[in-house]
Order: sequence, then structure tokens, then C-alpha cells
Amino acid sequence: MTNMRRTTNNGQRTNEIDGSEILRRPPLPDRGVSSGWRTLTGRPIAGVVDFVRDHARDGQVVHLGTDSLQLARHTRFVTVVGILTPGRGGRAIWTRAVRPRIASLRERLLLEVWLSVELGLQLSPVVPGPLHVHIDANPIARHRSSAYVQELVGLVVSQGFRAVIKPESSAASRAADRLVRVA
Repeated sequence: MTNMRRTTNNGQRTNEIDGSEILRRPPLPDRGVSSGWRTLTGRPIAGVVDFVRDHARDGQVVHLGTDSLQLARHTRFVTVVGILTPGRGGRAIWTRAVRPRIASLRERLLLEVWLSVELGLQLSPVVPGPLHVHIDANPIARHRSSAYVQELVGLVVSQGFRAVIKPESSAASRAADRLVRVA
């Protein structure tokens, strides 16, 4: 049987039978692909720092959390920023990043926390109140993530933020977990 594909002069691969273009998915970049910041209703946000500056006031707590989902060839990360007013509700925005598959649980948890800490470092100059980083790791020994809780909390605290772990880490274990599955 003859080869059914051929390459044209411009480097495009075409189907030899009907001349249609063969589509191939581009490889995922190593640095991650971001979908941009969005509200929970899907409205795009121009910049996360401007959004937090405009919406965070004294008495409000800013919560950051990241969760990940392992897929066949890549790992999807969703980071959530929640600005809560005690007793009155709040606002939330999120972004997605895709990276090549990360096999190690420790590496994936460290990257989740680092994405939140890195964002916290960008936001800390504009946040008037406390900034909490939520960690999606369970301190109960029967969970695999419990082996890394101390290391993850140390990473957050060493950067000057308050660390929140399960079951109180709602930004990572509830909001980001929900969005990572639908994003």
C-alpha cells in the first residue's frame, strides 16, 4: 500500500486521496498555557492585580488556592482568588494552566502551592488585609498527601503568608477542585 500522506512545499501535511489537510495537535509548551483570568460566570478579567486592588478592602480576606487534575498527557492546574467579606459573601476569579504530565505527587503538590505563593507575592502589595494560601493536602495519615503537609506549609509560611490546610482550605479543595474538572 502506498503512503497516504504527503508534505507540500509549505510544510503542510495533506491526505493524498482527497488533498485535505491533516491536522495535528501542537505540542504543549513546558511553561504552561494559561487561559486568562475569568469570573465564575465566565467574564474575562483584564488583570488579576487590578481586580484585587479594586475589590479588596479593609476587613476582607483574600484567599488563594490551586488544584490540579492529571489527564492522559498533561496536568491541568486551576488557581482561584477569592475575596471574602465576613457575613456578606465575596467575589472569585480563576485561571487555568496546562503543563506536561507530572507523575510525582510531591512535585505536583509543590507546583500547586508555588503557583499560589507566586500569585500571592504579586498581590501582597495591593492587598490591605490578610492573604491566605490554601493547600490541597490532607493532614490525616491515611492520605498520600499527608507526607508532604509540613513541607508545603513551610513553603507558604516562609514567604510570609498564612497557610490553610484541609478541611479548611476551601479555595483549593472546593473551588479550584470544581473548576479544574470543568475548565
